[in-house]
Amino acid sequence: MAAIALFGQCSSYTGKSLLTIFFDGVPEEDSLALHPLAPDVVSGDSVLLTGSDVDSEPGMMVHYPYEERDCGACHDPQSLGSMVEPQPGLCYMCHEDLGTLYEYLHGPVAGGYCTSCHDPHMSENEHLIRIVGNQLCFYCHREESVASNEMHMDLDGMECTDCHNAHGGDDKYIFQ
Repeated sequence: MAAIALFGQCSSYTGKSLLTIFFDGVPEEDSLALHPLAPDVVSGDSVLLTGSDVDSEPGMMVHYPYEERDCGACHDPQSLGSMVEPQPGLCYMCHEDLGTLYEYLHGPVAGGYCTSCHDPHMSENEHLIRIVGNQLCFYCHREESVASNEMHMDLDGMECTDCHNAHGGDDKYIFQ
């Protein structure tokens, strides 16, 4: 697999002949499936966007290094594109260390899984959030369990973040 990553690069066009050795069904070079914006290939992932494609996406929030095409700010080109540092240290190279701000950290933050909630390249949502509103919380927290907690009775129409800080807080319930 390392050879595939080395010769496959980040572009669907680069290394196509090598990929055909290992995989069936590699699209022909003139195929729409190899176009960086082909919806059924990209399916929400921003890695394939190149050149002016980033600028042409109206309403998209773009992570600064990605917008500047500075892949080396996060990815190590000398190590088959692996990260220059694991999360959350990678994120804290530019962003404030949330472990110093809060006594209690939300699970994904404490575990260093920033990209569980935030897209590292671009998103339609503010703060590069992957899913908006309570649906992001309910991706990990079962909605039925949350709704059955007596503290959450009669909170229809409220967002989890109306009361809870998504990163951490001064108590174990990470209240705002």
